[in-house]
Amino acid sequence: MGTALAAAIAGFAAQRQVRAEHRHWRRQMRRDAYAALAARADEVREALRGIEAEFGTPAHDLQELRTVLTETRRTIRDELGDALRSVELEGPPELARMAGELVKSLSACAAVIQARTGGRTTNQALGADQLARIRGFLNHADGKRERFMASASRAIDVR
Repeated sequence: MGTALAAAIAGFAAQRQVRAEHRHWRRQMRRDAYAALAARADEVREALRGIEAEFGTPAHDLQELRTVLTETRRTIRDELGDALRSVELEGPPELARMAGELVKSLSACAAVIQARTGGRTTNQALGADQLARIRGFLNHADGKRERFMASASRAIDVR
């Protein structure tokens, strides 16, 4: 009887250890997915902020900025899209929704810049109202990022 009890206790302890290791592994997988999305989003945000700042100066290189914008939009579609899919797989659903909102916000910002600069043929600086509109989209994306990061920290129990 004592041997059977000891074996049962050892079995329960082993199961508890396996569950703890699995939880740790899942938390690490989520952390990696969240960090990848944040890194790509930060890369895109910095590129968009740089483009916005350059369009505010009269001596900008229009063709170079268009090239950077095209590359940034490709990063949103490909690399940021891949990172979003990882977050969607790892969950939880609420955090995946927030990640999707962040990606959409950055994409909308890139689209606004494209719309404001697409037909330009001169290196004339954008007007204050156009720059303010772009900054509004950038600030909106910043807010989405802050909410995502706060929720991601809670999801992986980082305090």
